[in-house]
Amino acid sequence: MQTNKNDQYYISLILSGNREAFSVIVERYQDNVYNLALKICNSREDAEEIAQDSFIKVFRSLVTFKGKSSFTTWLYRIVYNTSITFIRTNKPGVLSLQDFPADSVDFIRDCETEEDADIEYMKILLAFALQKLGHEDRAIITMHYYEDMSQNEISSITGLSRSNIKVRLFRARKKMQQIIEKYKIEEFYHEQV
Repeated sequence: MQTNKNDQYYISLILSGNREAFSVIVERYQDNVYNLALKICNSREDAEEIAQDSFIKVFRSLVTFKGKSSFTTWLYRIVYNTSITFIRTNKPGVLSLQDFPADSVDFIRDCETEEDADIEYMKILLAFALQKLGHEDRAIITMHYYEDMSQNEISSITGLSRSNIKVRLFRARKKMQQIIEKYKIEEFYHEQV
């Protein structure tokens, strides 16, 4: 099947009974759906389950898609809601500071230079801080910074007002910064002992 058409083309095919056309939609969005679910739930296995459940919901609900928002926004809203429901139902574990690598030295063996190791360390530290946020704030940060969504798009997906999104982004960034600073202080303290 040709895959270079827009989403609406495949949606029309699916709604007219061509179930094979749905595989194009899945193929097109599976990585984004999985990555969003993973950022929200912090578990590869759970993200796979959430992604699968989300695509089933999309397929079953496609007839209700009216095109008032983009298909991507509608899809992400389903992934977001499925992820939040999953987390609330299954109560995720909490990461501790002991779960995090000690410093950028741990990354040197996998990187060509010290600078690359420092960059990799910062990425992991940011991901660690992100996972310490509540699941809704984690989702908002993920959509804004990792998926490059506008505050209006996030508002459409989450049902929160644009001003609420702005406040939550600010607070989540501040909390992540505090987590990173706390970790660095604890790391420094343990190195001195």
